[in-house]
Amino acid sequence: MRATIKMIAEKAGVSIGTVDRVLHDRPYVKAEVRERVLRVMEELDYYPNRMASALAMSGTPRRLALVQPEWEDYVRGEMEAGVARFREEHRDYNVTVTVRTYPQEDTARCLALLDEEIQSGAQAIALCASDSPETREKLRELAAAHIPVATFNSDIPSGPRLCYVGEDAHHAGRVAGEIAAKFLRPGDPLLLVYAGPAYAGHKARADGFLERMEELGFRREDCRIAATHNDYEETLRAVETALAEDGELSYIYMANLSVPACVEAIRHRGRRVHVLSHDSGPDIRRFLKSGEVDFTIDQDLACQSYQALSVLFRSLAEHRQPERDCFYPASPILNGETV
Repeated sequence: MRATIKMIAEKAGVSIGTVDRVLHDRPYVKAEVRERVLRVMEELDYYPNRMASALAMSGTPRRLALVQPEWEDYVRGEMEAGVARFREEHRDYNVTVTVRTYPQEDTARCLALLDEEIQSGAQAIALCASDSPETREKLRELAAAHIPVATFNSDIPSGPRLCYVGEDAHHAGRVAGEIAAKFLRPGDPLLLVYAGPAYAGHKARADGFLERMEELGFRREDCRIAATHNDYEETLRAVETALAEDGELSYIYMANLSVPACVEAIRHRGRRVHVLSHDSGPDIRRFLKSGEVDFTIDQDLACQSYQALSVLFRSLAEHRQPERDCFYPASPILNGETV
């Protein structure tokens, strides 16, 4: 595996910024630190990216934009961490990143932000948006204008994007089906809650889950499905209704963000129900420790924004396509003993 600046910084015990200053022979680095960094570079057989270094020295400005929904605090914080990491690692490359947010499911506002960023001079865009005809048409417009777009967190696979960075949602759904099957027998009722078909990631989770359950001998008609658009009240009503109408329901797969609403509904009914979720924000971690959620399938959110911006920067700096169509960070399974 090719060495990176981050690997050098970790092995030398210094910051990424210090490694960058050594690489470009800048001042304010102690002699012993400079020597240590150079020694690590030699040990790791590191050769700087000549194209990117030339770009840094040329002063050519690059402007990136990141357009995403207005996340809940945990997701927003993780995505911001990824952007901050990218900015730190590229702060000497004359690159700027503008972050724009729009209300969940407001496709019109999302498209308006894309137009605003292009008019302001954005040369590449990291985008998290629902897969809709309007969004796909916008991607075609951007491709025609030679403005690369990397999708992250939620893919638009039929649109002309550069690549996708995020969870392998279909595989994660299959893993969820494998876990659920350990708690159920064929014929047992269960509930699947997801955002809706417009959310490519959530739809892929649902499809993967149902696919794997069928392979294991479970019928689709025994799985009640609710599309609640990541809305707390909609999810609360859907779960309460399902529990009220089916006294045998004992398993819920939460493929969307509204896990607190699910837990609240279960508390109202006073029943023991197994819950499988995604991600690992503070609420999920608390529910894992209390036993109200049995397992969660996590994802590296900070890596998504960081990787999407990094791929776009390389595309602009080196004029080449990414080595992969999809970048899938790890998706560890967590429970009350591992959080």
